[in-house]
Amino acid sequence: MASIYKRKDGKGWRAVIRIKNHPTVCDHFDRKEEAEDWARDTERKIKLGQYTLNRAQEKTVANLIDLYIKDAVIDHHKAAKDSVRQLNYFREALGKYALAYITPELLLKERRKLLEIPTRHNTKLNPATINRYFSTLSGAFRFACKNLRWIDENPCLNLLKLKSKPKERRALAEGEDIRLLQACRQSQSPYLYCLVLMALTTGARKSEILNLNWDAIDFDNRIAHIKDSKNGQPRRVGLVDSVIQELKKLYQCRDLRKPLVFASKTAFGKIDIKKAWHTALKRANIENFVFHGLRHHFCSVGGELGASGTQLRAQLGHSSSRMTDHYSHLDANSTRFIGESIEKRIAHIHRNEQILKEVSV
Repeated sequence: MASIYKRKDGKGWRAVIRIKNHPTVCDHFDRKEEAEDWARDTERKIKLGQYTLNRAQEKTVANLIDLYIKDAVIDHHKAAKDSVRQLNYFREALGKYALAYITPELLLKERRKLLEIPTRHNTKLNPATINRYFSTLSGAFRFACKNLRWIDENPCLNLLKLKSKPKERRALAEGEDIRLLQACRQSQSPYLYCLVLMALTTGARKSEILNLNWDAIDFDNRIAHIKDSKNGQPRRVGLVDSVIQELKKLYQCRDLRKPLVFASKTAFGKIDIKKAWHTALKRANIENFVFHGLRHHFCSVGGELGASGTQLRAQLGHSSSRMTDHYSHLDANSTRFIGESIEKRIAHIHRNEQILKEVSV
């Protein structure tokens, strides 16, 4: 039977024909009368076997996903590997379906399945992760709709997102920064102390620091050039003296064949500090804290010291305000004082602790 209803965007009418054992057929029209005439004629042709399938009935989800991965230039996405993995999941789950059969109802059914699938750690995917899965799938359907013209509407468009709890990020409490740096000093990793100190005094992301090459470090002007940031915009961050000293130590014993500042000793890729980081947290007796929390700590201390939102955005690389980005021309020297203040605070507390130890002896 055919259903005729006004489109939600108010631009014309939509006719949908659903006949058992036949693919769903739909089309759009400016006037309701046109939609009704088309529906009657098309329904008769389908029953007589005279209706020619369109792209939506010919092409499958697998066809779309293969072409989307190949031609949609998703390699430039920061999470390209995750996107491909998520698309491969939907290729397995929905690949055999013609695009005409993909409805919000079918997608909701698939989402319920995804909610029950155990991960390799025998846990369930959290709602935020599942939302990212369907956001990736929505991108493929948008490609089919706007670029390929295979379908008229994106079936993911009206799916309500699952409610998810925001990740809890906290700054370091008083004294935890000292304990953490002391634990990093004791780490078997030759890089951990410098990495944490740099994150603590610049607010840079872990990925931004790990991607630094030696040609991005300006020792004379005490600046690091971050070329590959999360939002795709390069920026410069000021480096404090203690970070420069640690970097010089690493520079003197660097492997000339490897351009990365924090290069793996056994390979030419980036290092993995996960084990060393968790060991340091345990040694410092710090719980419920992640590396990204160092960025929160920088921002929190910067705010306490009176740094403006523009200064913090320049240092952290945020792009929440287009006008701010347009009119802001701050250089790294204008925000180095935040890192220097943190450095002085750490040094002051450390000296007091040493004095107390000497007095007690």
